[in-house]
Amino acid sequence: MKLFSVFLFFIALQSCTVQRIGKKEKGSLYINTSIPAHSSLAISTEDASPFSIETKKSSTGRLKILNESEEIEMEKDKTFTLNVNQKGNIVFLNQSDQGTNIQLRVYNHTSKIIQKTNLIH
Repeated sequence: MKLFSVFLFFIALQSCTVQRIGKKEKGSLYINTSIPAHSSLAISTEDASPFSIETKKSSTGRLKILNESEEIEMEKDKTFTLNVNQKGNIVFLNQSDQGTNIQLRVYNHTSKIIQKTNLIH
């Protein structure tokens, strides 16, 4: 019986997988979200202070980044880093017919981060 228990233990141990999670930076906010089809996601701070953002699109679909000075078409699995100025925000515009998944890291912020999703008409 002991041998059978040891055998089951090793089978269970081999079937387990370990995911290595990278060390998260203190003071950063990590957001994994989906932007619905024909919608936008705006990120800003509660007190309109500047912040930095790093983002990566992890699914297919057309997604643009809009900020005060430029419009960027995102590519799947490519990382973009942007700085948002005082009283600014950043908008992720999903013009496709399907939801799009993105990963965000917001850092260098001094107040609460606000997320707002809007339907595009």
